[in-house]
Amino acid sequence: MEHPKYKPPFFDRVLLIPIYSFINRFVPWHKLPSVIGALNLGAMREELRRDNLHDVYPDESAQGNAKDDPAGNTRFHDARNSDGKYNSLEQPLMGCSGMRFGRNFPRSWCKKPTDEELLTPNPRLVSERFMARKAAGFIPATTLNLLAAAWIQFENHDWFVHENVCLF
Repeated sequence: MEHPKYKPPFFDRVLLIPIYSFINRFVPWHKLPSVIGALNLGAMREELRRDNLHDVYPDESAQGNAKDDPAGNTRFHDARNSDGKYNSLEQPLMGCSGMRFGRNFPRSWCKKPTDEELLTPNPRLVSERFMARKAAGFIPATTLNLLAAAWIQFENHDWFVHENVCLF
């Protein structure tokens, strides 16, 4: 069985991830004080990246490194670049436009579908079956999950205020 190649930083691997894994058995992250909860989320992210994401490139060099691709403008230490570069200063090309997403399965487990398999069932038929309006006309949503409002707010801030940096 292939395992993901990512290795969290030493401090996270040895101290942060085990401590928060233990704490989360008793207290969920969202019930912790804000700063501690944020650290917990960071530890979770490192753990999930270590255990769940497989690199889609043959080696790590495809996503760059801090030595070969330094962030020339120090602005990118605190703000996003419009094309996604430098979201990770250690791997500056990770997550930028034109790069592949990490996978939950190794590539060796995922065979490329044939054209026939790719279009079965036909996406247009599926779309028409599920998205077509019924004879009843418009059916309003009677409830809206608060998560939807939070997501919309997040997206708006991401689109229009992405250069403002918010530090705890």
